[in-house]
Amino acid sequence: MVRAVASRIVPRQRVSKAMAKAIAAEDAMMKDLVQSADAPLSAARIPTRAGSDFRMANVGMRPMGNSRRVFLLNPYLDAEEMEGLAHRIHALSRNEAINSILIATDDEDDLAMNCLPRYVTEMNTPHSFGGFNMDYDPVPGSTWHVAGGYDPLKLAEMVGAADGSEEQAKYLMDNIRKLALATKGEQSGGENVTRIPVITMPHGIVTDAGYALCMGGYVLATRQTSFRILNPSRGLSFDPVGFSYILPRLGWTHGQRSAKYPGCGMLLALAGYEANCFDMVETDLATHLVSDSAALPLLEYNLSGIQPWNQQRLVEKDPRNYGERARRDTNAPFRNKTIAYLVEELSEHSSNPNNSFPLDYTAVNAEDPALDTDHVPWDTGFFSSELVDYAAHFHSIFEKETSLEGIMTRFRETAASQSTTVEGQETSRIAKEIVSRMEQQSPLALRVVYQLLKMGIQLNSTMENCMQLEMNAQLNMIRQSDFQEWAKHVRKHGGDEKKAPAFQGWKHKSVKEVTADEVDE
Repeated sequence: MVRAVASRIVPRQRVSKAMAKAIAAEDAMMKDLVQSADAPLSAARIPTRAGSDFRMANVGMRPMGNSRRVFLLNPYLDAEEMEGLAHRIHALSRNEAINSILIATDDEDDLAMNCLPRYVTEMNTPHSFGGFNMDYDPVPGSTWHVAGGYDPLKLAEMVGAADGSEEQAKYLMDNIRKLALATKGEQSGGENVTRIPVITMPHGIVTDAGYALCMGGYVLATRQTSFRILNPSRGLSFDPVGFSYILPRLGWTHGQRSAKYPGCGMLLALAGYEANCFDMVETDLATHLVSDSAALPLLEYNLSGIQPWNQQRLVEKDPRNYGERARRDTNAPFRNKTIAYLVEELSEHSSNPNNSFPLDYTAVNAEDPALDTDHVPWDTGFFSSELVDYAAHFHSIFEKETSLEGIMTRFRETAASQSTTVEGQETSRIAKEIVSRMEQQSPLALRVVYQLLKMGIQLNSTMENCMQLEMNAQLNMIRQSDFQEWAKHVRKHGGDEKKAPAFQGWKHKSVKEVTADEVDE
């Protein structure tokens, strides 16, 4: 069952003049970025100091020693904030004078803490962290909503307006794509290659376009972390973050068990399955599992002190005579190693089963603080994912059926089967729940999503062209009656998507009624 989602929005609080004066220098560090010739005006929408700027924003960023900390103050961002945040992340990920960008949430209210790192507000010393589980739900049976991209009701209202709605919608979708690509970074391209890793620690649920913030080098899931695709239940398709490329390839990077079962991505996309932290790590939607959000202060403290990228070295530069051609960067293989060590040391489990660091670099150059770490990986024992188990159990359906109608028919047959064994009865129960979830989605949205998945699995597909296809499909879907009628339904029931009953007034009664022309539009 999907847990209720609690918003992080709380009453804004004032900041003292002394605090504002003390952090004025931090604001000056970001002015060059905003004033650069290629910076969009929206870059100024991302505040970088405590005070009134943060109280009016949905996201903010602050220096944190040699790192940069992003604060998510609201699960929904507007188009300009997405563009501004994408520009800042893109620029900072190439800044050799820092070591990382950290996007994180926990149980605390960032505004109440003046958007200061946790190690500043909660830890007297770095050794006060005891590793005790300090997680708690906002209310029983609930979880934090960390990131959802945009507010779907505001999008429906914008699309319903007469003037300029098409351009505004395109601007929004394009900035979702930019934010996803900025977070993901560039692994090739000479001078444009990403040097600084983006680390995300989402302590709560991430939905749809919110996953754009989870495409960096490290995604640290806590016990509260989960992921769900809600858009088909709204009459919408994929947001342009690359799901049609990512979901068919779950587990491929590290050869995980999930790589054998395409049903993992299908269940997430078509049935709105909510992946918990174990599901996310076992499918590489998250790279690591940490014990709880109490690890955040220790993560922040260490990131703030690790040397910047351009000072991380294992060997000194080779001497070069005047007029001699520059040699290659002899320290390139060792940069960002300390970040990797730190993440591994704080984690209980990794999506990469081959992660191990047998070489203690401190024994080679103990004077270099950028490489000062003692990494001892430990075995966390049995680790299981229900999502992968379901995909494996129903693998024959996803493997043999080549149409959405065929998949749903097979699940209906399995759900209706009678069995006297406990295993058979459990199979029927799960199949019934899966097909029930699929039937609650918009038939048109399901057909479009399924078509995008089929196109995304092609060998010639790339992340970028999949994003473009998703963007084109979504711009068409937001103009369809399904989305607008869903929005009216939610407003009729108080405007809270979580409390409104499931919408059933879709244009088509089943996926069979959806024509190929409607899907191809």
